[in-house]
Order: sequence, then C-alpha cells, then structure tokens
Amino acid sequence: MMKKIAVLIILCVFAVVLVTACAEEIREDIPISVMLVDGAPGLSMAYMMSDNFAGIDGLDITYTMTNDVDVLVAALMNSEPDFAIAPINIAAMMHTIGSGYRLAAIPTWGLMHIVSDREIGSLEELRGETIIAFARAGTPGVTLRAVLTQNGIPFIEPDSADFTPDPDSVAIIYLTAPSDVRDAVATGMVVGGEEVSFALLAEPVATAITGFASNMGREGFVARINLQDEWARNNAGEVYPQTALIFHERLLDGDMDLLSSFIAAVEQSTNFVMQSPVEAGDLLVELGSVAIPSGQIIGNAVSAGRIPMQFTRAPEARSAIETFLQTIFDENPNLIGGAMPSDDFFFGG
Repeated sequence: MMKKIAVLIILCVFAVVLVTACAEEIREDIPISVMLVDGAPGLSMAYMMSDNFAGIDGLDITYTMTNDVDVLVAALMNSEPDFAIAPINIAAMMHTIGSGYRLAAIPTWGLMHIVSDREIGSLEELRGETIIAFARAGTPGVTLRAVLTQNGIPFIEPDSADFTPDPDSVAIIYLTAPSDVRDAVATGMVVGGEEVSFALLAEPVATAITGFASNMGREGFVARINLQDEWARNNAGEVYPQTALIFHERLLDGDMDLLSSFIAAVEQSTNFVMQSPVEAGDLLVELGSVAIPSGQIIGNAVSAGRIPMQFTRAPEARSAIETFLQTIFDENPNLIGGAMPSDDFFFGG
C-alpha cells in the first residue's frame, strides 16, 4: 500500500513539473508589438520603454514610436500592432471598421489649450479675435468648435489669412500641422490684418511656446484657456479623452494573464509620469522623442495641470468617451468610422 502511495506521489509531482514546464514554455518570450505617437501620448509608456522597467514575464515587447499619425493609422488598419496608444477617434474608428481593436483604458485626457500674449480669462473675450489652429478634420478642430458652440460663441472659418474680422464672431484659420501653428506664433504671422495673438496648441508645445516665441522676439505667449476645463463646464463635469490604450482582440485567445499584466504595466507607467514628470520627459527624450524639448517642459506642464494623465479603465471612462465621440459623430461621422462604436469596444465591461 505504501509503495502505491509513493508511486502516486511521484506521478503527481511529475505531472505538476510537466504542467509548469509547459506553462513556462508557452509564456516564454511571446512577441508583443506596440505602437505609439511621439509627444504627450507617448509619455504614458516612457517608463515601460526605459531600462528602468523590469519588464513583464513572458513577453518580448517591441516598441515603435512615430510622430506621424498616418503611419499609426496605416499599421492599425492592417491589424499589425498588438497594443497601441492612439487618439480616441482613431481608436473608435479602428473598431468600427473592423480592424479588431478594443479599448482597454484612457491614459491621457484633454491636452488642448489656447495660448496668447494677451491677458484673457474667458472665451467671451475671443469675440472679434482670430485663432490659428490645426487639424480642422481632427479632434483638435472639432473640440475647439464644439467648445465655442457650447458657449454660444459664433465662429467663421475664412479661406485665407486675408479677411475682415467679424466683431461678434471668432475667426478660425487652420494650418496644416501643430509645428506650423507654433512657427506662426513665433514669427508673428499676420491674420485678419494683425499679428497672431491667439493659437490652439496641444501640450507639450503649449508650454514650450513661451521660450520658443521669446527666442524669436515675441514675449508673453502662455497657455490662457484650457479646453478641457471649458468642455467640462458644459458636459456635467466630464473631461474629454485625448488618447486611448487599445489592443487587438486576437490577444483574447491567448494568455489572459499576460493581457492583464500589460494593461497594469501601462497604468504603472502612466502613474509614473504624474509622480516624476521631469524624469518621464527625459526618458522619452532619451528614447528618441523629437516632440518633447526636455523633461523640464513636461514637469512645468504637469505642475500647471495641463497634461492630465489619469489611467482610467474603459468601463469607468465610458460615459465621457461616448459624450465626446457623439460630438465628433454629430459633426463628421467619418472621423470615427461612420458609426458610434458598439458595446464590445469597451473591454472589461
């Protein structure tokens, strides 16, 4: 009898060792690809990408950082990256058109600001003024127009910088890229017969513009109006989401523990930015960022509350996301793929 028990114990131990070995073999060096946009969106993974991060057992992660959103969109349409940090409308679009992506969380909230060399305390003071902006067909343009509309402020969109301002309306002139807006501020581009005094910029450029413009002889440009605050006033206190952590649904067929571990690591990495913003900014610069001038700029922006990074899982962020996406849909459905995302877009709830 004792001999049979001993044999059973040996067999059980062997089975446990075999199962453990198989599990380790499955979890060993699983390749995971990640794409993210350079700048403030990339901050949420700066710590993860650095040598300071211990890594995630069982994952061999390759990161690709781009400063061209079109490159990210092309990769997502081909279902290439396993994970990505993407603008929220792009995240919704990829799900709607069937590229197979689902939303895990929102790491970064509203980053858009109106900068000026004039003292200004409210949107009402923008009547009769001109704002230079970018991405008319993207979330920056949509957000600016929505905030003006919600506050009952009419706007016009002249085709060129040579126009006569309307004293009751805000004129919006769109340039191609954020760098064009930055350069227009620094060089004193003439719009509506005057040198530009108001511009829509995202962080970290909204903070960096102070020094950049000063070097070109234009003093006093700082972030004056936070569009996130203006949005919240008109949307029951909800802020608007800027970037999304998404993953391809093929990962749901694999090891769910690894999926959970990765999402938790992004949360840890996002929290690191708020705890050590200067170090996080410097880490991203060391990793090749061309969109972040220095860690100190990130530190200044975070301290001023202009880079709000609060990792919020999809179920908890759903109401704010749907409010924002509905606004985008109402203006241009194509910006989110032609339809509001279905329930299964929101992972975990």
